[in-house]
Amino acid sequence: MSALLDNDLCADFFIAGTLMNAVLRLNLVVTFVFILALCVTLYEMLQQASKDITREVSSGLTFTHLILSAAISDRELLEEVLEGETRHVKLTILDSRESPLINSSEEASLLSEDDDITSEWLVQLIPDIERLADKEYFRYLPDGRVLKLTADVHDELEEVWESVALVLMLFLMGALLSNIAIYIGVRQGIKPITDFLNALNHIGKGNLSARLSGYSIKEINLLSQYFNVMAEAVELAEADNKKLTHELLNLRESERSYLARELHDDLGQYLTGIKAQAYLIKAAADKPEIIEKVGGQIASNCDAMQVSFRQLIHDLHPVILEQLGFIEAIKALIDTWQQTHSINVTSSFIDEMPVMTDEHNTHLYRIVQESLNNVAQHADASNVDVTLAIDNSELVLSIHDDGRWSESNTTNAGMGLRSMKERAHCMNGNFQFTHSEAEGTTVVLRIPILKEVT
Repeated sequence: MSALLDNDLCADFFIAGTLMNAVLRLNLVVTFVFILALCVTLYEMLQQASKDITREVSSGLTFTHLILSAAISDRELLEEVLEGETRHVKLTILDSRESPLINSSEEASLLSEDDDITSEWLVQLIPDIERLADKEYFRYLPDGRVLKLTADVHDELEEVWESVALVLMLFLMGALLSNIAIYIGVRQGIKPITDFLNALNHIGKGNLSARLSGYSIKEINLLSQYFNVMAEAVELAEADNKKLTHELLNLRESERSYLARELHDDLGQYLTGIKAQAYLIKAAADKPEIIEKVGGQIASNCDAMQVSFRQLIHDLHPVILEQLGFIEAIKALIDTWQQTHSINVTSSFIDEMPVMTDEHNTHLYRIVQESLNNVAQHADASNVDVTLAIDNSELVLSIHDDGRWSESNTTNAGMGLRSMKERAHCMNGNFQFTHSEAEGTTVVLRIPILKEVT
């Protein structure tokens, strides 16, 4: 029992592990697609950012030049410009002693000292942004000072970083929600598959009572119903096979008991009598009249024993099939049965029997024999009609009686009916048994005609 439980647990873990691996693989694929899409999006964004920053900074420098050109002659306006804030442009006043043609100790930089590492990181990613550092312009003020204009991309980098951060967050949330949705959806979607696999596993181990529950999805629920119908049919067939096997074993023991009784009570008695009569002949060797009388008794006992022996052989196997053929054997069977039970039998047969195997002929003979025995034992019939005909490519055997079959009689004849059904199944035929109090009972067997015997 513990080994069986271990096997069940191993099977369940294997199924669960397989399905979880499938979910994990699907999540990895979705994550990879999101990463690929994110990389393409970021690449396009950075390319566009380079163009936008260059355009904005160039516009800012040009606009600042225009303002300075207008304010160069107005000292108050110039001071306001110098003290105010200029977008995308950094203004630096150099001492008059510093030549604009010589590199100053203050190097031009895209970023101020308080810029964060994120902006530096972006500068490394945005193409052609470093060339903006070379854009330096100098203007001489009326008081002799030099005004240096350099590009300032800090504001644009902030905007780019905000856009990149927003895209990163959206992609991250999208990937996370997609994987969660896939996990939940796949788990819900594969639950019926898990149930199917578990049910098949139980059925494969002999637990034919395994059934599936209902599902909200119409198609899966319909498949579940078909599975339950199949499992129920398999369970019923298994139960019927067990019952049939049990009855066949009982029938075999009954036949053995019957053979033992026949051999002991009939043939054994005759042999014992013949043996005693042989001793009597030996003892009365000088008395011809006794020898003649005992010899006649021995001959009579031998005849009776031969009749019993033939009957026993016929019960074991219908040898008459090989001797007379199927149709003549069936006619002989009907004649014997009619004389024994005093029931009128009307028969109608085809002129020539189609090609059939010996096994098929034996099955057909036994079905007729079993049907007649059921009529004699379980039906109060006065007439029986036996018909053998050909319908298209099928051989049709029909046996109808006008007797009344009660429910108990049908139950008692159940073993014989199952035996006939099994014989019909062996011939790939269709067996039908119908009965009613008004119309009697009809047994119909349809089997395909063999074109040739291999």
